[in-house]
Amino acid sequence: MELRDQPAPLHARVTDSAAPYRGRIFDVLVDDLVLETTGATMRREYMKHDDAVAVVALRPGVTDEEILLIRQYRHPVRAMMWEIPAGLLDVEGEDSCTAAQRELAEETDLVAQTWEPLVQFLTSPGCSDEGIQVFLARGLQPAEQRFAREDEEAEIEAYWFPLGDVVQAVLAGRLRCPTLVAGVLAYSARQAAHGRG
Repeated sequence: MELRDQPAPLHARVTDSAAPYRGRIFDVLVDDLVLETTGATMRREYMKHDDAVAVVALRPGVTDEEILLIRQYRHPVRAMMWEIPAGLLDVEGEDSCTAAQRELAEETDLVAQTWEPLVQFLTSPGCSDEGIQVFLARGLQPAEQRFAREDEEAEIEAYWFPLGDVVQAVLAGRLRCPTLVAGVLAYSARQAAHGRG
């Protein structure tokens, strides 16, 4: 058995589909379907959501690498959340790495010299098709232009933290943003696998 998620486009046959809500970032779909394996019928409500990117931005620290976190208000959970820079793949024809570079500059006024893919995940596959690609960025320096932020982004605060402190805060449940959790733990696991963690 291969340890890999497998596409299964024929596992369920959609007999009816409706979109009771269409928005700028996501649509809500309601599908009636039949499972081909058992014949069971069911209805599923889910979000058709734009994919996104996120950035684990690192710099050398005194005793530990430091990671750049941003803090902003997230209305659905009514909380000021610590996150890594992130945003939607919402520019026509833009590849994931270019989008990550754009988001880092827009949210933090920084650019990075080196970029590499770190981890991919689905945010909540039971109710959304949104996928996120997290990139690792190093060699940070100020961007040539500052970005004019609006809405919640106008309040973004950016701070550097020791990576070990952030890992501990994630494991203690004090930081819960899924892109931050996935990105930080993926990087930490990669470092440990290479004997550097």
